[in-house]
Amino acid sequence: MRVFVIYGTIEGQTRKIARAIAETAQDKGWRATVYDMNDLAEADPAHADRVIIAAPVHAGDYPREVAEWIKANRLRLKAMPTAFVSVSLSAASQFAEEHEALDKITNAFFEETGFAPNAVHQAAGALRYADYDFLKRLLMRYIARKEGASTDTTKNHEFTEWDELARFIADFLAPA
Repeated sequence: MRVFVIYGTIEGQTRKIARAIAETAQDKGWRATVYDMNDLAEADPAHADRVIIAAPVHAGDYPREVAEWIKANRLRLKAMPTAFVSVSLSAASQFAEEHEALDKITNAFFEETGFAPNAVHQAAGALRYADYDFLKRLLMRYIARKEGASTDTTKNHEFTEWDELARFIADFLAPA
């Protein structure tokens, strides 16, 4: 059985998540092929039994390249089991309104692209303070303070729940 893992990334956490997804799939006996949003021309879902798409939310939207690939492959995706992993710091929020806003962003993306995945997982991302420029580090520190997250800008902080992600992928790939 073959699974494609399609991902877009802005700061690198979704790449790390996509690689973990592929590793979990391989542990479950699947052949996993990983495509990043810059190589999607090569990703023909006709050559996969299942597709998992991972994309980050930045500034209230998902990467355009991922949306365009989904639109171009909408009919093939409808004919097979698919999963969507949304990556966002909002998934780690303690506030219900942040989770509600994230669900609205995700549902608007599905409506825009015509994508109706069989399974959806909201994965928490990371604060990559060490990688941000001065202004972004300042803004993200302000947001982190409001959320009660670490404001230590000398290192990056990862919020992804790896065991929860692995369970989601294992469940999605389990025989029907």
